[in-house]
Amino acid sequence: MYARVNIIFAQSDKIDASIADIERSARAKVETTRGNRGLTTLVDRRAGVIVAMSYWDEPSHSSEAPLTQARENAVAAAGGDLVVENYEVALAERLSAPAPGAVVQMTPVQLEPPRVADGLALLHREVLPQLRMGPGFCSADVLIDRHSGNGIFVTAWEHGDDAARAGTILDQLREEVAEQVGAKFFRAETYVIVGASAPLN
Repeated sequence: MYARVNIIFAQSDKIDASIADIERSARAKVETTRGNRGLTTLVDRRAGVIVAMSYWDEPSHSSEAPLTQARENAVAAAGGDLVVENYEVALAERLSAPAPGAVVQMTPVQLEPPRVADGLALLHREVLPQLRMGPGFCSADVLIDRHSGNGIFVTAWEHGDDAARAGTILDQLREEVAEQVGAKFFRAETYVIVGASAPLN
């Protein structure tokens, strides 16, 4: 499975308009496109950032013309800019479905390209089990570009306090993971779920 991460940098007074466009119009176009596995919309109102993560059974499906138009419409409504990133969903751990209002942490991660497989194995073996045992855990995805080693560690939690405790766990494991497989975790970004029909939930 693959993920397309659309990051919209919105003007503060246009966040709601952009979210409304995604939920009213773009969501239907995405979810009815061949190969789609769902769409999750996130927002960080303080930073003025909206993230629309669409999931696909093949990476090429997310580039079809109607979807390009939908993205352009959402960006125009936001009065801002768009950054698009494409990844493979390399790992997934799902316990429950977070409701709108649940908290998502997106932690950028860098793996050394020759050691991507080792890094993913360590995350699967050491990190995901510890997060799963934490209160409020809903799900976790590791999104990765195997060629560059760039990725995002996406975790969903029932409440903000639960997400904060997860950040502490990652901080504790950071040095161990770096030493064993050369992985680097960067500062987590925190979002709230607006709507979800994707594997994140």
